Amino acid sequence: MRKYFQIGSFILLFICLSINTAQAESQISKREKQMKLQEKELNKSNGDINGLITEESKLDDYIEVGLLRNPELKASFYEWKSALRKVPQAFSLPDPQFSYTDYLESVETRVGPQNQAFSIKQKFPLPDKLWIRKNKAFKAAEVSYYKFEDKRLQLIYEISDAYYEYAYLDRAILVSSENLKLLSNFESVAQAKYSSGIAKNQDLLKVQVELGKVENDLYSLEDLRSALAARLNALLNFPEDNQLPWPKELFSDMDMNGEYTEIKQLIDVMKKDNPQLKALSETVGKEEESLKLAKRAYFPDLTVGFTQINTGDAINPSLTDSGKDAQMVMFSVNVPIWFNRLNAGVDDAKASLEAAKNKFENKENELYSKLSLVHYKVQDALRQSRLYEDALIPKAVQTLNATQSGYESGNVDFLSLIDAQRMLLNFQLTYYRHHANYHQRLMELKTLLGEIYNHSN
Repeated sequence: MRKYFQIGSFILLFICLSINTAQAESQISKREKQMKLQEKELNKSNGDINGLITEESKLDDYIEVGLLRNPELKASFYEWKSALRKVPQAFSLPDPQFSYTDYLESVETRVGPQNQAFSIKQKFPLPDKLWIRKNKAFKAAEVSYYKFEDKRLQLIYEISDAYYEYAYLDRAILVSSENLKLLSNFESVAQAKYSSGIAKNQDLLKVQVELGKVENDLYSLEDLRSALAARLNALLNFPEDNQLPWPKELFSDMDMNGEYTEIKQLIDVMKKDNPQLKALSETVGKEEESLKLAKRAYFPDLTVGFTQINTGDAINPSLTDSGKDAQMVMFSVNVPIWFNRLNAGVDDAKASLEAAKNKFENKENELYSKLSLVHYKVQDALRQSRLYEDALIPKAVQTLNATQSGYESGNVDFLSLIDAQRMLLNFQLTYYRHHANYHQRLMELKTLLGEIYNHSN
């Protein structure tokens, strides 16, 4: 009965190991396919940049180019590839040892002189150290994979952030140029009134001062273009002097909706899909495997060897077994008796595991805090943008038109006209600023939620 129980236990253990091995191989195979597809895409990315970004290009085009060309993302990919290639190395047996012995003086035996000996030994880690090493290596590869995905998300956010800043600059330059023309018209009116003696020189000076201020602000905005273009060029891995066209999309064409309103739902999504948290979770798993491996160090490893000794003919050739080679099978185990070292290894693994768990918990708290702030900024930018678009800017336009009519009829002073013009300019710039902020913070929110971008969608 005891014999059958032992046989059944070995069969059950073999089945469990087979199931775990099959599951692990399936995951590894999945990652291998992903890696090959990604590497194939990256290998197509080098070459002429002409035509990659044109005046018709939109944000998706910028992101697609950046995902294929950015060197930092490529570096992260190859770190993942390197980690994945360590899995079969961890599961490999150590190299067998072959030895050759040549007797300087033959050892005489009954069946003949022994001249040479050949032996080979193979070490087998017991009981399941190879499987644990493989799981640990795969967990480490998964950490690298999620770091690659996080870098991918961060790149998408950075490209989007720079793109919307570039789009805002285009709108700001356009609005400032239009206001410059409007002030030039005011200057002509003030000049005409001053020439005819209807207005004082003070009005003309006021509009010229305001004109100079807006003109100076416009020059600053125009000078900013090269700096923002350089930021986009760096993210896309384009030459630093490459002149990028203004974004084709207008802010009026960009959809602004009230999605992502429930913060509690967003927290659940972030905990489930954020690649930083996934990487730290896999790190915890890796340290758990390290602890298992440290505990297995108390078990000996088995070494199996085979030796053959070449034997010459005996002095009496008619002797039975004359010249018969000697063959031996050897089994040996190491003896883990240095418990101070073994215990320290286990304590070391336990400490590393606790550190990984606390890092995971800290990152979760950190990301929750960041998510709450970004969520507020998204909702605030949406509210502010709608306020300026639906209420403040239309009223500012009405105020400017009424003030301009009043000034021309002599019922309003020129300072009120300048104030009305300045208010409209500030409202327009603030509207586009909030609009850009909304899209920038929305992309940051999606990054925290781990919404992986797929340009094929």
